[in-house]
Amino acid sequence: MGKSAVRDPFVPKIVVAIDFGTHGSGFAWATVSDLQDLAKHRSIVYKDFTAQGGSNSYPKDLTTVLVDVHGEAVAFGFEARRRWQAESRGNPNGFGYAARFKMALRADAPPADVPRFLGSLAGADHTVVRKLIAAYLRRLYTTALQEIEATSFGGIGFSAQHIRWCITVPAIWTDSEKRAMRDAAKAAGIPSDEERLLLVSEPEAAAVYCALTSGTLLEPDRPEGRLSVETPGSRFMVVDCGGGTVDITSYQIRPEGVGDDRLAEIGIADGGRLGSAYINQHFVDEVLGDRFGDEELKALLVSHPQEIAALEDRWEGWKVGLHSETGPDGTPVFTMPCDIEVPGRLWEALSQPTRERLTELAYGEPYHLVILPHEIAALHESVVGRILETIEGQRRIVLDNGPVKGVDQIIMVGGFARSTYLRDRIAQRFGGKVTVIMPQDPAVAVLGGAVHFAYDPAVIRGRRSKFTYGFECAMSYREGTDPEGLHFRDELGDDMCNDRFHVMVKRGAQVTVGEVVKATIRVQSSSVVFDLGLFATYSDDPQYINEAGCERVGTVTADTSGSVKVPFPKRYLDIYYTFGGTEIAIETQDRTSGVRRKATIEFTELHGRRGRDRTGG
Repeated sequence: MGKSAVRDPFVPKIVVAIDFGTHGSGFAWATVSDLQDLAKHRSIVYKDFTAQGGSNSYPKDLTTVLVDVHGEAVAFGFEARRRWQAESRGNPNGFGYAARFKMALRADAPPADVPRFLGSLAGADHTVVRKLIAAYLRRLYTTALQEIEATSFGGIGFSAQHIRWCITVPAIWTDSEKRAMRDAAKAAGIPSDEERLLLVSEPEAAAVYCALTSGTLLEPDRPEGRLSVETPGSRFMVVDCGGGTVDITSYQIRPEGVGDDRLAEIGIADGGRLGSAYINQHFVDEVLGDRFGDEELKALLVSHPQEIAALEDRWEGWKVGLHSETGPDGTPVFTMPCDIEVPGRLWEALSQPTRERLTELAYGEPYHLVILPHEIAALHESVVGRILETIEGQRRIVLDNGPVKGVDQIIMVGGFARSTYLRDRIAQRFGGKVTVIMPQDPAVAVLGGAVHFAYDPAVIRGRRSKFTYGFECAMSYREGTDPEGLHFRDELGDDMCNDRFHVMVKRGAQVTVGEVVKATIRVQSSSVVFDLGLFATYSDDPQYINEAGCERVGTVTADTSGSVKVPFPKRYLDIYYTFGGTEIAIETQDRTSGVRRKATIEFTELHGRRGRDRTGG
């Protein structure tokens, strides 16, 4: 099996970023040219979407899908919601409606979690979810192509083969979820090879955007400010608050300054399912549970799911317009109640005592649900309090790197960052310690930054490894330390130990983008083609591949057929791990024949992943 020809690297003429979010999604793009190479002067084109009946456009559409009786997508975004609301009563056409389904990507996602599946999609499993994601990405992909192919700059037209794509993913996603997103993109028709399709974590994209864009300092007078990137050693934490997740990680300006905007990750990505959609979930569980009673609410969720969803949407409309005020001690408070109209069919389905109680709380007005200011604050705090603790944990990790040498900063991005309650709580908790900055439009920071990343992936100089990575191998046997059951003698009579964990990078270690780590093992004379197990663990110093918490995360095949005549002591296999990207590439090479094999990873639903392999050049 010989070497394949070396292929010229792909050089795009267009870069397109897709920000696929829990609540909203969109795309933006930029042409590649000498005039565009300077990031601060780069022109980005955003696709605008208009809400139902609205006059204002916005660079994101709702992440919703309407499917027909056969499960095929027939509408997306605001249009999908409009058609579902118009046709859902009785659902005579057998439609299905999905919203916030990104959060159900994992097979083990809690069934009662934030995702909403109604009509024929009720009870949708993760296989259906992946199909919905592929359908939504296909819609964004085809729309982007239509706009780009209709555009001509200086008489030069562009087409699909000229484009590099980039899709944003939460920093807290496991490798399996990243793989699922890449597979969905492939199913959508997006080129899936590594040069044509990049994945970037949402806080990384936001960090790039904020290094180039001025924002507001969260101080009493809200002065304008910009992320400080001029002082070597300055560091900043990105708090990306979206609809489904909050992702947090930290970066440091390289010693020679940002210059070409290169950043080094100094914190291990953290966060969780703490997005604004979980405030809505608490609204259903806590407020409606209190007003209707748990048993009545449980029955209504089965008998009137559309009406409960409509009530939740009306709460969402109120929530995004809420404005908190700051008390004397800096604590944000709400001073006005929310008065939400209850859908007529839902009101009629309520028990008489429940209707009477709601009418009394609404000052004698039927068909209304009133939420008091302290309840509104409690709903927000149910999520915001946990966000603050996660930020505090990230700060402890960063502080372990030593005192800051420049400016210490927190950047708030994402749609949820527009919440005055969240902004004021972060400013209250951390404002005296660090500079807190919010870009002018925090909701597009991830999308704009992803375009910059697609244009120049080297903008992120290094990352922190989330796990300790390595592979299975045999090592010299340690008498009194290694288990006797793993002992064997090799062809030279040396005492060896099986199932050892060969560490390629430790958890928390900083790796430069494109950094390659090499290891070498000797190959038994009887080995020709064999599988090499790839492993990951949270442990800093794993010894064996079967330790608690250690998982097989993939398999790469080694082909040593070209060295079968070489004596055992001289048969060597080199193993290469390429780190620093949002994914990891693993390659084996027979030192004698030069034959290489690369892992094509298929991730399992835990952290792990199963792998096929392909012959490399």
